Amino acid sequence: MFVDNAVVKKFEGGEVYDKFAIAATLFDVSFKGASCSVIESQVLKNCEGCNLKFLCRKIDEVVNDYTEKTAVVTQSFNFSK
Repeated sequence: MFVDNAVVKKFEGGEVYDKFAIAATLFDVSFKGASCSVIESQVLKNCEGCNLKFLCRKIDEVVNDYTEKTAVVTQSFNFSK
């Protein structure tokens, strides 16, 4: 299945944020991890001075919550005799 992760879509003559694309991107983050381009490019040294710190923390919470709620053990094995 192909998922278009383009977050901004053209809709009825304007541009809107696609919630499905945002959710699919967060799903990808739960597997691949995430980093901050502002810190990587050394614009900021840490998150303390960033206005988006609150949103980044919430994104981390959403990804962690998603992982906890969807990680289900369906069967366990015992390899020792």
